Amino acid sequence: MKYEDIRDTLDTGDIVLFSGKGRISGLIKWVTKSEWSHIGMVLRLVEWNMLLLWESTTLSKIKDIQSGEARQGVQLVPLSERLKVYDGRVGIRRLNYFDKYQAVDTMALMEFRREVKGRPYERSKLELLKSAYDGPFGKNEEDLSSLFCSELVAEAYQRLGLLTEGTPSNEFTPADFGGDINLINADLSETIEVEG
Repeated sequence: MKYEDIRDTLDTGDIVLFSGKGRISGLIKWVTKSEWSHIGMVLRLVEWNMLLLWESTTLSKIKDIQSGEARQGVQLVPLSERLKVYDGRVGIRRLNYFDKYQAVDTMALMEFRREVKGRPYERSKLELLKSAYDGPFGKNEEDLSSLFCSELVAEAYQRLGLLTEGTPSNEFTPADFGGDINLINADLSETIEVEG
């Protein structure tokens, strides 16, 4: 499906899944047994007249809309630009609340955005490995001083009451959001593959 055909139906909280072609993306997909290597979240905000992608990434070719700088870590970029330059497949999963009158708590989301604005990409390689490994000594302690992609989205979903706090946000991988994830009073649609 073309991005322009789905653009107007997207909203804050929808998930954007990426399947890169590079070595690191391949390693992530192999370790997590998933087709997805990166994740971000759609933001439709009144202060900007565009759809945005909120992500934590090492991809730093696009300028963050708030700082005006291309950098690594937590950033907010135009979704259309990310789709244009991304080398790989992209899928979108819409967030659907069971109660049709319920909506994303934008105040809680904006508070979390302010809290993590400008945070660097995950510094701990051990934390990244432990997020995908569930065996002995594989559990992470929550640490939001630096964030990887699915940690950012999982923490946002926890702050929105969509995920329980029982599992630390740094235990989630893109595979979790690309598969059967247990949300509270909501679910994610089937994945819709899009072209920029």
